[in-house]
Amino acid sequence: MIEILRCPIDGSKFVKKWVCEKGHKFSEKEGILDLLTEEVKTERILDIFAPLYEPLYTPLGIYITSGKSYSYIMEKAGRIVSGSSVLDIGTGTGKIFDYVKCDICIGLDISFKYLKILKRKRPRVFAVRANAIKLPIADESIDGVSAMLILHIIPSPLVAIREINRVLKHGGRCVSTILTKNNLVSDFLSKIWKLKIYPIDYYAKLFEEVGFKINYEKMGAWTFFTCAKP
Repeated sequence: MIEILRCPIDGSKFVKKWVCEKGHKFSEKEGILDLLTEEVKTERILDIFAPLYEPLYTPLGIYITSGKSYSYIMEKAGRIVSGSSVLDIGTGTGKIFDYVKCDICIGLDISFKYLKILKRKRPRVFAVRANAIKLPIADESIDGVSAMLILHIIPSPLVAIREINRVLKHGGRCVSTILTKNNLVSDFLSKIWKLKIYPIDYYAKLFEEVGFKINYEKMGAWTFFTCAKP
């Protein structure tokens, strides 16, 4: 694990737990490695619903807005990204790891609340608190990357997609379920969550711009993107 992680400040290797080559030190608390270097605002409503996020809030919301079950989408994504090393960005409680086959399994999020639930329910997953637009991961070290239900709320999705491309090995695969401007439901959700949403073509161009080969499938208000790094 220490070979894959990189210092979020200068990108250097870790020489021991958890000190990087240039002396920056980081802490691990309750099994969660904190590599967040600045405060990032989390959605207050999501933090409030953290205990209900996986058993009720997300399954109900996804089914109503996509016509698919939460488990179906996560299982589909998990099969695609399975490999020796897998990174899930915006992992929340880490539900996808019920379906991912991996030797090195990394769940990354900015919320301690969700990562604590992840560690309780899925202790085999290495929990990292870090920013999606500055992944503390070595170049070309990951076989599969998932970013589920997250890219549409990141202010700089192109930066996040570039980071995904950077950490993926050649031949690696990534998946992302994104709220896109598909119908009245997606417009309604964007108003409730105060998000600016974009059509499918917008994200397709971003993935292709960084060099990914992509496929996608509309699921109601959402679009399920599959990408591969040549």
